[in-house]
Amino acid sequence: MGPEDSTRQPAPTPHAPQPSRATRAIPRRGLLRRVFRENLGLKLTSMILAVALLFIVRQDQGKEVDIEVPVVLSDKADSDVFVGELPKVLRVRVRDRWSRLARALERKASPYLVDLRGFSNESIYVFDRERIQLLLGVSGLSIQSVYPSQVAVKTEPKVEMMIPVRPNLVGEVPEGYMVARDKTRTTPAELKVWGARSSVQQVGELTTHPIDLGPLDKAARLEVLVQKPALPFLFMDQDRVQVEVPVAEIEGKVTVGASELVVRNCAEGLDCTLDPPSIRLTLQGPMPVLLRLERRELPIEVFVDAADFEAAPGRHVGVRPACDRPQGIECIMTPRTVTLTVAKEAPDGDDSRRPAQRTR
Repeated sequence: MGPEDSTRQPAPTPHAPQPSRATRAIPRRGLLRRVFRENLGLKLTSMILAVALLFIVRQDQGKEVDIEVPVVLSDKADSDVFVGELPKVLRVRVRDRWSRLARALERKASPYLVDLRGFSNESIYVFDRERIQLLLGVSGLSIQSVYPSQVAVKTEPKVEMMIPVRPNLVGEVPEGYMVARDKTRTTPAELKVWGARSSVQQVGELTTHPIDLGPLDKAARLEVLVQKPALPFLFMDQDRVQVEVPVAEIEGKVTVGASELVVRNCAEGLDCTLDPPSIRLTLQGPMPVLLRLERRELPIEVFVDAADFEAAPGRHVGVRPACDRPQGIECIMTPRTVTLTVAKEAPDGDDSRRPAQRTR
């Protein structure tokens, strides 16, 4: 190998053609197109759900609501009566996520039981927030405020008394009846009343609800409610009594006046007449029946029974008429006796001898 060979440069090795810059950008743009265009519907849906979730999460933070918790007086000292004003509900303002607040609102809070044992008059009872938290039923809620937050304890000594009960009779019994008001009785005659001393000391008598005498036509035993006095912190162990109302008929006397006499059972072919043909009639007995007789609602008849005498012409002096009247009625007749005349019946067409006496 000659010296010219040592200085000869080696022939360049052939290389692959280098891609231009424009050629290298083509795959990159295709990838971007695929990223944005492939599964376009799914990607849009995912984006909408993500935005909605973000909105919900932001809305679910930092809400406040008011929740009402019922208040019940559960216990106190046996010798005292609570006379203060206990709220019916506590208005509790709570702050938290809306999803947790919704659970608290759906779940009705249990009542707050107030136990006043150990509290004296004019002391202060403070509502415990930890107890309220438990009553709401959802742990971790942030209680912002409680209204009212406390209550003043006011008590009075408890007093018991036996109070008489008076029946409250109203109206009038029907005509012909009477009621002995002074003999009306209640069973029991007294009821136990208890409560705050200031209220019990104002009660001297209890009365029943009104008892209408209008429908009563005989003695009655009724169950009636007792009216509770309109006083605060006053209680009755019993609110009904039995009332005995003595209703009776009035005995009276009514003069009917001239009453026509009637002949019964006059024999066939005979004429029976009475002298006098009418008498003065006075009725005595229960007024309700007498009043009905006066109004002709009940029948009454004064008569002589011809069957008690011989069925032959004749004259019977000193005959005592009978009185057909309702039970319990006494007939007083003037005159007490009459004369019965029995004669042969007059021939047809001869009215001169036909008597005016009513017979049957």
